Amino acid sequence: MQKTVHQIYSFDKFTLDLTRGSLLRGAEEIKLRPKSFEVLKYLAENGGRLISKNELIEVVWQGMAVTDGSLVQCLKDIRDALGDEAQQIIKTVPRRGYIFEREVSSNGAAIFTEEMSGVHLVLEETIENERGDKKRLAAAQPRRRYVKPVLIAAASIVLVGGAAYGVFLYFFKPPVSPFNSVSIKRLTTDGKAETVAVSPDGKYFAYAISDGGKQSLWIRQIVASNATQIIAPAVVEFNALTFSPDSNYLYYVQNNLLYQAGTLGGSTRKLWEGVYGKVSFSPDGKRIAFVRLGGDDGKGSRLVLANSDGTGDEQILTYRQPPESFSANGCAWSPDGATIICSGGDNFVWGNQYPVAVRVADGTQTPLTTKRWNTVGQTAWMADGSGFVMSAWDNQDAGSQLWHVTFPGGVPVRIYNDLDGYDDLSLTSDSQTLVAIQYKPQFNIYAMELSEDPRQTKQLTFETDGVDGAGCLTTTPDNRIVYYSERSGTGDLWIMDPDGGNQKQLTFDEPKEDGAMVSPDGRSVVFDVASQGIWRIDLDGGNRKQLTEYGMFPEYSPDGNWIFYTLPPERWSLWKVSSDGGEPIRLTEIPAIQPAVSPDGKLIAFIEVRHFRGTKKLKTVSVDGGDSTEIADVMNLAPQFGIAWTPDGRAVAYNAINNGIQEIVSQPIDGSAPQILLAARSEAESFHSFAFSRDGKQILISTGPFNQNVVMFNLSK
Repeated sequence: MQKTVHQIYSFDKFTLDLTRGSLLRGAEEIKLRPKSFEVLKYLAENGGRLISKNELIEVVWQGMAVTDGSLVQCLKDIRDALGDEAQQIIKTVPRRGYIFEREVSSNGAAIFTEEMSGVHLVLEETIENERGDKKRLAAAQPRRRYVKPVLIAAASIVLVGGAAYGVFLYFFKPPVSPFNSVSIKRLTTDGKAETVAVSPDGKYFAYAISDGGKQSLWIRQIVASNATQIIAPAVVEFNALTFSPDSNYLYYVQNNLLYQAGTLGGSTRKLWEGVYGKVSFSPDGKRIAFVRLGGDDGKGSRLVLANSDGTGDEQILTYRQPPESFSANGCAWSPDGATIICSGGDNFVWGNQYPVAVRVADGTQTPLTTKRWNTVGQTAWMADGSGFVMSAWDNQDAGSQLWHVTFPGGVPVRIYNDLDGYDDLSLTSDSQTLVAIQYKPQFNIYAMELSEDPRQTKQLTFETDGVDGAGCLTTTPDNRIVYYSERSGTGDLWIMDPDGGNQKQLTFDEPKEDGAMVSPDGRSVVFDVASQGIWRIDLDGGNRKQLTEYGMFPEYSPDGNWIFYTLPPERWSLWKVSSDGGEPIRLTEIPAIQPAVSPDGKLIAFIEVRHFRGTKKLKTVSVDGGDSTEIADVMNLAPQFGIAWTPDGRAVAYNAINNGIQEIVSQPIDGSAPQILLAARSEAESFHSFAFSRDGKQILISTGPFNQNVVMFNLSK
């Protein structure tokens, strides 16, 4: 018998046998996938040290392009194996990484085990290709007789299997980022940046600042620290900044009107109407392309070409017919002038979006990826035309991230991995510098007593760099709180006591889960999963069940028999489905976002948003459907909003914003004047989700600063 030295790591009651690649609890072997084992091994080897996601991905996947979701799944496997749901062994440090919290000992003396006769050859790994399909390699079975022949056969298996594995990886390996290195530098620090663009020559960047309910436009040299104001503060919004190809002019959009201003100041003039999102210039700079959303002609959104100096007539290159639409995030004209990239999907704001290539010669549209995102933002071509970069929000991410997509292949890959959000990107003409807006929220949950005067507030969560409650807040009959949090590294549901104690994670799955609502009897929770519809779990997190294929913002009926929800693929209409699942029933033809059922169970309140018409209305409809009733115009609706009936059933509360200050407003359903329930202390404070306690004594709110700064990425090939 041959003897082999085994390298051993031990912690708590567990043993990591590095030689065999196994995890043991006492004498019991616990199965882990190879990548999960490698993650656990690296964390154990670096116990007590903060390990970032980027470091883990680089070490374990060794340059292969993977999403954060692959790492999150590995950590879930590890925690399930270790029984570490409370994160006592592997601690997640929100937005920073992970710490292995146990003392690890390695074997000081040699440990020998007898090796069986024959060969035990295992080659098993799950690999995900570009399309997200999973391929599994087979494992050879051990044999115990005819040692020498088996060894020879095994050697052949290894050679042939290795060759096959190499061919497999050649054809099915995940896409790799084209950039050898990506570094980031923050250019502003006041947290007030709204939109940004970098000049093609890389010398300047322009950005808008929001302060005191007003916005101003600034320009700064990349290498300098002082900025110059080119447009003074006013009650306006500067959107979709773009430099001309020669960097001499800055283009921006206000109220869907396109303006041109000198880069270093000077006169401003209006060029074109009906512009949504950033414009993009033809290679010679004489023409621009932009998206215009559909009107009353029924032809849908359209891609428009026009002269960059505002003269002449427009040309509509192509339409995108409802329910499909170009998004309102602009487009990008290729360096050779032959193709314009737009983002399209089943609506122009949110849901199932993807990049679309439009041929300039005849307007032919070609979807570029099979992958779908919640939103696809701005796009910018690489200088050699081999692909483009874009911001996009994947259902596995907390916010919008940066992606590279090959052209014409359409293979997407993340180019930067962290938990911050990035949007509004802009690229220099040499493709080496990218600027974007970085979003770093810091939300915690507070409770405010409605019956006290003055009203007292109490902080319930204390995350220093997280988003507790931002995705949803809901209460149980005994006033416990179910809420969204990213403290585990992904967007999950948690539950805590009314005073903030006994915080416990309910869901552990990779996709983002929010929009939760507790059932009237307190036994279950419904929630939405990005791009995966409405789901239900028991209040302890068990018995997970999918109720619908699509849907958002689920809401229980007071008797608990029905789930009302919004369906984005059907123009954001209102639907209902049995709380046990089944065939959904449509209730409205008009958009009905954030449905809320009245306490008496007779009415559903919702927000109707029609961007084409520029209207935002609070409406109600019977729980059985039919015609809706308008309650009030809500043009002061906050960008991130929710609605909820007040406990007495006489009014509907919603998120509003006035002069830059966020508020929770109570609108009586009889149409009388609204009342302010709660106002932010300053423009820096942002309100997200809110909910009333079941006993009607408190309002719960997720609030905190939402810092937005300009950052610069250096991209190296």
